[in-house]
Amino acid sequence: MGYDLHITRREHWADPETSDISFEEWLIYVNSDRELELMEGESSQGYCEWNTHPTERAPNSRPWFSYWNGNIDTKNPDAPTIRRMIGIASVLNAKVQGDDYTQSHYLNKLHCFQPSQGCGFPILKN
Repeated sequence: MGYDLHITRREHWADPETSDISFEEWLIYVNSDRELELMEGESSQGYCEWNTHPTERAPNSRPWFSYWNGNIDTKNPDAPTIRRMIGIASVLNAKVQGDDYTQSHYLNKLHCFQPSQGCGFPILKN
């Protein structure tokens, strides 16, 4: 059990397939980002790891992102991973949303919300 976060363009991440992030779009993004490493042989296509996470650097222990059904998902993200997701979502013209369709659960995990505090990413979209 855990808490999943989703990068999505849908009003609610689990809505029927509308305004999806395409698999091809995700692969183009991953291949353009030197901090993401597409993992070969994983059971899920579009699975990558964040290879420059501030504390988790060993393969298979780094935060991961996985393409599934028009969304990009991860499980139990820490604050740096949430900030990274916000940045990815901004590039993909999407938003970050939790399992319960809200942002309140994981916003409490973030210590910085403003660029002046070193965050550098935009506030989450509703």
